[in-house]
Amino acid sequence: VSSLEMARLKGQIAQLEKDLKQKEAEKAKLGSDKEKLEAYTKKTLSKFQEKYLVALQECKAKLKEKHDKIEALEMRSASEKTAQKREERLLSSTIYELGLAIMQQRLKDR
Repeated sequence: VSSLEMARLKGQIAQLEKDLKQKEAEKAKLGSDKEKLEAYTKKTLSKFQEKYLVALQECKAKLKEKHDKIEALEMRSASEKTAQKREERLLSSTIYELGLAIMQQRLKDR
């Protein structure tokens, strides 16, 4: 191998080593950027999940409250219907007895 070729090979080796160092630096920077991005993503996702879970819990609580209110109103409505039917029967019975008493009174008066 001639000295000219040897110098050319040494130059090539030096250039390749320089390129390798540059690529290693790029790889290290990409690794660092990846770690930063992952940390940011985890942090952001965690905050989003906390807000979402709080909002979801509030909605579930409101929904349960509304269902409870509806159930209470339905029970109240059923109770009032029962009371209304009882009062109607009592009123009908009273009117019947009143009519019967009037008819008996008229029969006595004849």
